[in-house]
Amino acid sequence: APHTWRYLFRSQCVPPKISNISSDITVNEGSNVTLVCMANGRPEPVITWRHLTPTGREFEGEEEYLEILGITREQSGKYECKAANEVASADVKQVRVTVNYPPTITESKSNEAATGRQALLRCEASAVPTPDFEWYRDDTRINSANGLEIKSTGSQSLLMVANVTEEHYGNYTCVAANKLGVTNASLYLYRPGTGRVDNGSMSLAVPLWLLAASLFCLLSKC
Repeated sequence: APHTWRYLFRSQCVPPKISNISSDITVNEGSNVTLVCMANGRPEPVITWRHLTPTGREFEGEEEYLEILGITREQSGKYECKAANEVASADVKQVRVTVNYPPTITESKSNEAATGRQALLRCEASAVPTPDFEWYRDDTRINSANGLEIKSTGSQSLLMVANVTEEHYGNYTCVAANKLGVTNASLYLYRPGTGRVDNGSMSLAVPLWLLAASLFCLLSKC
């Protein structure tokens, strides 16, 4: 009889199994997000959510639904759902949350160079999706030509001057844009001894109409 009861007990126990979990999603910063994780098992599995970062917070007692109000860029990444009961090992699945946000200039590096030498101006921006970059001089967009070359990869854009002349000295503007917004920073190419080389400053040197035009062009893929 004891063996029979043990058999009946075990036959009524079912290991945890996640039956449904949210698909990977992409949202804009500030949005409200609800992640769903449903599981079967007997006894009924306990659901635990965890944000998979080095200091990832564990959301206990959230059950099937994890609600994130006003999500921030720091809350992007993978979220792990764990379904556990006392019958067997926990069942674990993950969902990725991508958070879009407008560009922010994180570094704008001015420089100094003598005539006849090479010069480099560097601009970096944080954004999701990855930003598109444009460079301006006196409201005129710069293209890779006449000794100037623009190289943009990921979150960084470089403006390279192959052979510095007097006309190259002065103020330049780096513009970073994605579908959520646009921002800019001023950088300077100095004559040696006439200025200091440090991070460029945030600036509205580019007229607002030009920033709006850049964003419109990006959105319309012109």
